[in-house]
Amino acid sequence: MNLLRTKSVVYLLVIVSAAFVFSACTAAEVPAADGDFVISIYTGEEIVGANSVSFDELIANEERPILLNFWASNCPPCRAEMPALQAAWEEYGDQVLFVGVDIGPYVGLGTYNGGRDLVEEFGISYVTGNTLNRSVVTDWQVTNMPSTFLLNPDGRSHDIVIGAISSSRLSQKVKQLIAANAS
Repeated sequence: MNLLRTKSVVYLLVIVSAAFVFSACTAAEVPAADGDFVISIYTGEEIVGANSVSFDELIANEERPILLNFWASNCPPCRAEMPALQAAWEEYGDQVLFVGVDIGPYVGLGTYNGGRDLVEEFGISYVTGNTLNRSVVTDWQVTNMPSTFLLNPDGRSHDIVIGAISSSRLSQKVKQLIAANAS
């Protein structure tokens, strides 16, 4: 009888644990866009109208959906996707605002000067910069580099891409974001 009771308790614990894990995974797939931070602009000053801007202010003043990309200068996958991001910006920039945030100094993959140099090296023209707010990594649940958040104009997450994204997948994701926000 004790063996039967023990098995029942173990099964119950497994079911409860699985439910918790699956609910946590679902919530982590598209977290709420929270955690304001100030971006010190590398490029795109003319787009935001200042040399620094809070992300919440950027969302409040923007009518387009936003592609928010967290990257680091010494991150090979980040470097690999930058040309695709620039090409997508050139194609879809009138419909989606691209914002790249260098968090390399906080994840051990770069320096402030390294980020600025990389943006210049690749000829990036969309809004990029760094932030002095190291909590952006935890606030936005950035677990891998790069991480790209596709946000609705109100700042709610539409989709997330973890890791480098190919140009064809990026184009597909941006088109889906545009379609989801068409009025």
